Amino acid sequence: MTAAAENEGDPVDDGPPEENERPAGTVKVGALNVFNDIVHAPNGTFGSMESGGRSRRLGPDMGKLDPQEVRRELEHYVAPLCQANAESALSKDHVVAISGLRGSGKRAAALSMLRARTDGPLVALSPVITPQELATRTYEPRHGYIVIDQVDTAKEADTDFAWTAVREAVREAGAFLVITRTASVADVSGAVKNVFWERVSVETVLRAHLDNDADVVNELMTVLPDDCPMDDLADVTARVRSGEPVQEALRHLDIAAAQSAREWFEQTRTRKEILEIATLAFGTGVTEREFESRLAALEAQLEVLLPLPEQEPVEGGTEPVLDQSRARRLGKDSLMKTEKLIREQTAIRVLTFKDSGCRVCVLAELNKRMPTPFWDAVKVWIHDIVEGGADFEVASGLALLAKTDAVEVEESYLDPWSRGELGEEGRDTAAIVLWLMCFDEDTAPVALRIVRGWTIFSSRSQRLTAAIALSGELAARFPYEAVRMSWKLLERSPDSDVEAYVQAFAMLFATLVHEPRHGAIVLGLLVRVLDDFEVRPPPLHKRELVTRAILAVLTVRGGPRYQLAIHHFIRNRPDRLDLVARVWAAVLLSRPHRRDAVRALLRSLDLLRPDEARSLGEALADAVPVEELVPLRESLDVVRHRNKRSDQDALIDVLLETLQNRRKTEGPTS
Repeated sequence: MTAAAENEGDPVDDGPPEENERPAGTVKVGALNVFNDIVHAPNGTFGSMESGGRSRRLGPDMGKLDPQEVRRELEHYVAPLCQANAESALSKDHVVAISGLRGSGKRAAALSMLRARTDGPLVALSPVITPQELATRTYEPRHGYIVIDQVDTAKEADTDFAWTAVREAVREAGAFLVITRTASVADVSGAVKNVFWERVSVETVLRAHLDNDADVVNELMTVLPDDCPMDDLADVTARVRSGEPVQEALRHLDIAAAQSAREWFEQTRTRKEILEIATLAFGTGVTEREFESRLAALEAQLEVLLPLPEQEPVEGGTEPVLDQSRARRLGKDSLMKTEKLIREQTAIRVLTFKDSGCRVCVLAELNKRMPTPFWDAVKVWIHDIVEGGADFEVASGLALLAKTDAVEVEESYLDPWSRGELGEEGRDTAAIVLWLMCFDEDTAPVALRIVRGWTIFSSRSQRLTAAIALSGELAARFPYEAVRMSWKLLERSPDSDVEAYVQAFAMLFATLVHEPRHGAIVLGLLVRVLDDFEVRPPPLHKRELVTRAILAVLTVRGGPRYQLAIHHFIRNRPDRLDLVARVWAAVLLSRPHRRDAVRALLRSLDLLRPDEARSLGEALADAVPVEELVPLRESLDVVRHRNKRSDQDALIDVLLETLQNRRKTEGPTS
């Protein structure tokens, strides 16, 4: 691996987003369809779109934190009594770990403690960063560092030594580090103080957020559970402060959905009803005929693993009644409903939940109530569905199930599918599950931990699955970690799989260019690799690998309009044209790849404005050695005439003129 890939710091990380960029509170929903085959997704959405859903923090989980976002998050923060203990340890050692249940306010507490000790930048580190990596990374003076819900990846034998090194490194740098962990993770070590986090009561938080408005606080207290996550409390109180009626604000928390699901299961339910609700949980939005076909398959699997007891025939019994199942399952107390949709200019009727929030609640109730044979039957049934093609709704159901039982999802589905048990269909569905897990604060770090394991201790098939997964929403959520892991996979790829890893790396770039300021991470890494080559010339095959990766990045398409990703970057990051020119110059100067590079450059010019073409030309002229400007200009002219281009010749002329003018400015070569 190159030194560039090892360098965790990124010189092109330009800090927090500007005011005109996507706010951190909006919810990005969508996953790039980097699939090998057709994905069954009748109710799915691909590509990027903004959703006005619940206001939760869903921006990238690594890099510098937006100071304005931090201020908003701490505006009504209430510190629990245990915080004094943690602050004492942080002041003394510069490092402290806090552990507790998810939703207990650990993130806000960490930000509060860091901000109280430094007014410098706050930086979020990867949740899968190991103690060894923490000990060897560089810390900046007066910076605060935070690891949210760290996944324990260290070996017991070296944990104490590594954590001692972490403490010394942070303290010597004059920085501060707070690590949060879930209650299920053991103490960090004796070298770093670990404080168990005790959440503040719901009433106390409501009073702080609502300026002690007793009437509103009392109304909310009658509905909100005692263990309501702090993020949810912040969300509902923000809505109330903005003028929303209390009941409307509560609707976004799915409290009514959870109550409805719980009450439905508490009634005596037939085998048929349980299987129907399970089928809908993993197939929301399918037609009634498709639903009933899937239901019959699940019934057959359960009969094998959990057969009904044989019943003696009753003498003189009544005639069997044909179940009017479609009417029955939509009864008054049902959680289901039908919707009429238009697909391919045809009206169809699909089954869904009355309340969309019911789906995750139903899966949680099933997980809590149903025995192992039931879940064994569901496993075989889901495997059969996915074997017929990657299925978006099955993936959605599994991602929601992971909120309750991530171990079941990983061991029964993601692990075997990533190993190639169901071929490309299984790998693609596993990638979709991981992407959808990234839309939840609790399951996003789990998804990253799973993929990280595949990149290190895994089979060839799992590494390929990891590359696919890293090219989608995992990159949007954990951009630095995704780029680093993807590059490692590419560098270590066998010859037979190089093209797959090259394309996955390019798709990662296509994902990141649609995230504020993060497309530069990919280009910045490539530039550092090229800089390393100038210091330490690489073997021929290594240079060829990097050139192919650059060319793929410059030609990949993605996003809602399936545009050239590099064009999107040029238009939105004119301040980083130096990166674009540097990598483009590398492939333009490679004789075996020059023709493809020139064609790619001309395709990009088709989409540029004259001022953009001129700026690109100036940047290219700066990046290309003077002696190569004439051959480059000639190659552009030759390819243009061979392709009989005329529609965008004006833009090409602008580029050629810029290169010519720069050559004259530089003067003759020796």
